[in-house]
Amino acid sequence: MHNPAQQQVHRIKLYTLLVALTGAAVGLLFAQTWVFPATATPVSWNAIAAFAVTAILCDAWFLRIGFANVYSSIVFVPLFASVVLLTHPFPVLISGGSALIAEAFVRRKPAIRVWFNTAQLMVAIGLGSLVYRSMGGTSSLNEFSFSVVPFAGLVLTFFIVNQGSVALAVAFSSGVSVRESLDRIGGGARLYDVLASSLAILLAFLYVKLQLVGLAILLLPLFLVRQLYQMNLQLQTEMEEKLELMVKAMEARDPYTSGHSRRVAEYSSALARELGMGARDQDNIRRAALLHDVGKIYEEFAPILRKEARLSPEERIVMQTHVLRSAELVATVGRLRGTVLDVIRHHHENYDGSGYPDGLVGGDIPMGARIIMVADTIDAMTTDRPYRKALTLQRAIEELKKYAGQQFDPTLVELVSRSPGIRRVLGPQLASGDGQIPSMQGPSRTVRAGARTGS
Repeated sequence: MHNPAQQQVHRIKLYTLLVALTGAAVGLLFAQTWVFPATATPVSWNAIAAFAVTAILCDAWFLRIGFANVYSSIVFVPLFASVVLLTHPFPVLISGGSALIAEAFVRRKPAIRVWFNTAQLMVAIGLGSLVYRSMGGTSSLNEFSFSVVPFAGLVLTFFIVNQGSVALAVAFSSGVSVRESLDRIGGGARLYDVLASSLAILLAFLYVKLQLVGLAILLLPLFLVRQLYQMNLQLQTEMEEKLELMVKAMEARDPYTSGHSRRVAEYSSALARELGMGARDQDNIRRAALLHDVGKIYEEFAPILRKEARLSPEERIVMQTHVLRSAELVATVGRLRGTVLDVIRHHHENYDGSGYPDGLVGGDIPMGARIIMVADTIDAMTTDRPYRKALTLQRAIEELKKYAGQQFDPTLVELVSRSPGIRRVLGPQLASGDGQIPSMQGPSRTVRAGARTGS
């Protein structure tokens, strides 16, 4: 019997072999149209060398996208141009050579990853070339000829095969769904991919007219495209850094809750992923979870947060305004308006309509808010409090089930009861065992907040 890690490795090896065999099959489909080296002209060899070097430079000049050790490059631009200019098998050989050199000598990846990434790029270009030619596309170094439909077929086929094969590899190796992998690999840059692909047309045109001079002319635009990709990634990174800063500022006011927002974000992300939500929705829910209590940074909450006795009715009313204060604060960040803002505003709405601030019921409550309600409660019950020790997950689930349909979405409560992600985040000590449940006053008593902070 193999353990899960060994089975995962075997799946990856088998998948890599399948991709390589697919590449060989694609090559055979073109066998009758191959132009062998003996019949290639000096002009052809110059173009092959020029595009091989350009592809190697573009592939070596890569960017990390921050997901599953996946990277991105603009190597597809010279590869698309090579399909327009060169006959088979040279575009496929150029793609394979550039990937092999970049993977083995620049990124220094393990042999299996070198093999896989080289094979999948060759398959993507090979199938893209097949579609290009089947739709009437032609290849020539002597005369520029361009048709929109064949080129669009080349681009679409390449990105489906390239991103799809990588997404499958990530899904096999990490357990992340193929849908989420696709979203994270290309979701934020697909418009850039389409715009950058148009440079391949210009590159082919300039090379036919000016040869190496034309290729040199396009180096600056290629550099600018690469910078656009980098700026897009930097914007995302800076957004996450700002979120962390806001959370740290809030937790500095209330050290007792240190780490709470991050844990709630982890639980929320796990539940959103297990619901099959897309990467963008997962990210929005995670951001909302990180910032759901950020309004507590305001001075009016300081004495209430420091109070260890039960809150008075007046203090409880003040504490309930933190959702509005959080929403007001988050609204000052343009990129967080919309979904993130709505989820933060409504994360204290009860499923039966008894929550606040708007008394929303059931499906009217944003799914992200319902998720955070459950995740927030899990963290409150499974962490130590001054008046009790942390509860086990099983005890917390019992309490969630007691109020399912009243305070919590029943579907989410059922999901928590069988969620591997929640158990993984909690760890073995709290994922099983015994614990004590504090007495509850009834459904209007919010489980998550406890007597100290109120809600």
